[in-house]
Amino acid sequence: MKKYALLTFVLFGILNAVALAQTWSVGDPVLLPGPKETFSETSAKDPTLVQYAGKWHVFFTAAGKGEYTTGYVAASDLTKLQDAPRFELEQARGKGKYGCAPQVFYFSSQKKWYLLFQTRDSNYQPTFCTTDTIEKPESWSQPQHLLKKDSRSKWIDFWVICDATTCYLFYTESHRQVMVRSTSVKNFPHGWGPAQKVFGGVHEAVHIYKVKDKEEYHLIYEINKNNIRSFGLAKAKKLTGPWERVTDTYATGDQLKFVGKKAVWTEMVSHGEALRSGYDEKMEYEPEKSRWLIQGLKKNETNVSYPKLPWKLGVISKQTIE
Repeated sequence: MKKYALLTFVLFGILNAVALAQTWSVGDPVLLPGPKETFSETSAKDPTLVQYAGKWHVFFTAAGKGEYTTGYVAASDLTKLQDAPRFELEQARGKGKYGCAPQVFYFSSQKKWYLLFQTRDSNYQPTFCTTDTIEKPESWSQPQHLLKKDSRSKWIDFWVICDATTCYLFYTESHRQVMVRSTSVKNFPHGWGPAQKVFGGVHEAVHIYKVKDKEEYHLIYEINKNNIRSFGLAKAKKLTGPWERVTDTYATGDQLKFVGKKAVWTEMVSHGEALRSGYDEKMEYEPEKSRWLIQGLKKNETNVSYPKLPWKLGVISKQTIE
């Protein structure tokens, strides 16, 4: 009986610790849709960001005037983004005036910034621009396709992460499975090999990070159940896998705790980016201090067509409450 009681106590403690680790504090949104008749009048979504030279540089999908394009805003603190100037990166789009789901990083061996995004060219083709000066939105190059599509399936939400010798391109295929391709650091951004399936059971928005000071990688994926978005977590010792599913409830709407008198502005956790510990192609972060810039909205705001959803951006922070 004592052994049973002890085992029950230990199991309860483990489950309780997991539940506590999955509590997220939320402040006010930091970036709202822009004024009427502007490029972000409908929504600000799909953020990617780095902290560099004293500022947070945020790139996001902007919906407005019936188009999707890429927006840029920068500020010394994330809470100051709403009042900072917004810039439309008109070059970061495809032929159909569509550019979405950006990822930004500094490719250290080339000393160059990369902005990766998707267009509707060739059924959502991965595309990129480069610059030497991230703070100058006009300096981004004209777009180039990262690789030629070699399947008829829909590819979305492209993500690059590199180790010392190899760069990996992850993406979601057909809103179901995660694919990866690789090329050498020397050949990047060219020379991609064939695709391999490494994970399944996702909706989209797969982002991969290296755990700082540890030989471990985390794959954060988005789940969509009844139009409610949330995050799941998988881990691996190598970028090639095998990937182990840890939980389908890494960050969910019912885990959000709004700080103090903060108004509830989202009831879901959707397409976000971790606040990294660096800004280069290694994509390092510290999961025990995990903070994410996510897109969110309330359930009662979902009764419109997808292009009209009023997504806004805000920060969630992992909390442990004793």
